[in-house]
Parts: sequence; C-alpha cells; structure tokens
Amino acid sequence: MPYLNQLAAHGGLARQYYANTHPSINNYFYLTSGRRGTSLPGFSADVFKGVVPGDNIAALLTKHGKTWKAYAENLPSVGYVGENQGLYAKRHNPFAYYKSVLDDKTPSGKPQREQIVPFQQFTEDWKSGRLPEYSFLIPNLYDDAHTNPRTGKGAACRDPESLRLADHWLEQNLKPVVETESFHKDSLLVVVFDEACDRGSQADDHLNRGQKGGGGRIPVVVVGAGIPEDGCVSDTIFHHESVLKLSLKALGIDEFPGGAGSAADMGEFFGK
Repeated sequence: MPYLNQLAAHGGLARQYYANTHPSINNYFYLTSGRRGTSLPGFSADVFKGVVPGDNIAALLTKHGKTWKAYAENLPSVGYVGENQGLYAKRHNPFAYYKSVLDDKTPSGKPQREQIVPFQQFTEDWKSGRLPEYSFLIPNLYDDAHTNPRTGKGAACRDPESLRLADHWLEQNLKPVVETESFHKDSLLVVVFDEACDRGSQADDHLNRGQKGGGGRIPVVVVGAGIPEDGCVSDTIFHHESVLKLSLKALGIDEFPGGAGSAADMGEFFGK
C-alpha cells in the first residue's frame, strides 16, 4: 500500500492500535459512540437489524452546532438506512442504526438521515467548498479490502490484490484533498481499519494486548494540521474510542460518549 505508507511517513502512525472486537459492526459503534451497539454473539452481530439508542458523535455534533455527513460508496440514495445493497454494506455505516439519526431533524428541519449520502457527493462537496465539519467516509466492499474484486469472495489475510485496490481508492479520492494548502492549515484525516485478520493461519486477533476478544492490531494514520511534516510514531496502546475522542476534541467538543472520555488521548501526535 504505497500511498498509505506515504501518508504515514508524513503523518502520525499509531503502531500499537488495536480494534475492539470481531466481527466488523461493533468496531464502527466504538468509533462513533464509544460502546457496543449490539450484544449478538459471533458473526450474527453483522446481521443486526435493530436500532441503537443513546449518545453518538452525530447527536453530539448536532447538539454543539457542528455539521456532519456520512459518505457511503454505493449507497442507493440520500438518506438510505435499509439493508445491504450490492457492494454497500450497512454494517459499515453505524449512522444507519442510531435512533437519533433515524428519528431526529437537523436545526434546519431536515431529517438527520438525509446526512447519509452516496460517496460521490464527497467530491462535489469538497470542490464546492461545502464539506461539513465532520465527514465519515465509507468505501464499498471492494475498495475497503474486505472482498477480492476478482473472485467476489472475502479477501484472504494480507491479500495483495485487495490491499492494492484499497490503496488506489485512498489515493484517488483523498490525495487531491490532502495536497491542498488549506487542508494542512485546519483539517485532519484519520485512516483507520475496522478490524484485523480474524481467521485462518494468518489470523492476528491474538494481538490484543490483554484485551479478551479484541479485534487485532491495525494500522492507523493521522495526517493534517499540527502533525509534524517529517512524521511521528506512537507506541501508546489505542483503541477505536481514541479516534472518537480525537474527532470531538478537534472540533472543540469536550463531551464524550461511551468509553471515549477515558480513552487514551492521541494528542501526542500534536506535541500535546
């Protein structure tokens, strides 16, 4: 993944970052609400069809007057909160489960769910200067290295085809944004995977630093304002709640849902 490595060389690299669990879905809830969204066991969790109440980053951003959108590749339509469609996987879109997003309205009176939009709108919003203050970007099953594009089946651990495609997607869609002068003045990009390899001879879910049932070690890269241009690394142990905490603090919010308040702080990447 040459582009991801390029970002890491000029950004912050978390070398001891561990996903919270297997399978995917609860990692997304930890990233956006600081806690599990479903208690379904094993891989039945990924077909969870319920609604998740309580605080989450979308609700807090709205409460504090901040704008947000979730940009999901292959999402069928604006505001779609239904089940999987083709390469779009609902379980990778936590906002489609939150009661506040499903039921509430924005300050302008629009349904909160209309802030879940197809991914192509990200480029349109960026070019027109209408990006929200918080963006959650969701590649499809091919572009996130989950599924091998040639076979259409789940990618094997460290599958080079799938990783190359994910890296290409990242470069194609984020490089134009990251290379603008304004980005390095007031913006932040966090590249994070939901979980590590979970099965087979190369499974690394044992890499959890004492966290029973964790989701394995994953690479996390932070790029943007305040990060040294020659890069920096951290060996602090982080989990998904730390990215949630960082996201809120970066927008001046000191109210944290779930376990985010007590999570390890990523301020060291900014010399804090």
